[in-house]
Amino acid sequence: MTYRGIAKGRIIELEEVLPYSDGQAISVSIAPLDLHSETSTATAIRKVMDEPPHLKRIDVDQMEEAIAQGKLPVRPGSVFDE
Repeated sequence: MTYRGIAKGRIIELEEVLPYSDGQAISVSIAPLDLHSETSTATAIRKVMDEPPHLKRIDVDQMEEAIAQGKLPVRPGSVFDE
């Protein structure tokens, strides 16, 4: 498993809660995070946008139409209202 966190002296503050109970012995490997190689960074997004395949407007229109056709109707209220 890989978790992201921030080092603060002898403590690493993780972004997510670990799936282990308090007091569980664990093994930890640490490496600095290269923010420029992360898939969620703006740099990575811009890089992907410049790579093929380059979509035409008609391709995007067809995709949006397929998404719209696949949507399920939303019922107002809740099953708990009955």
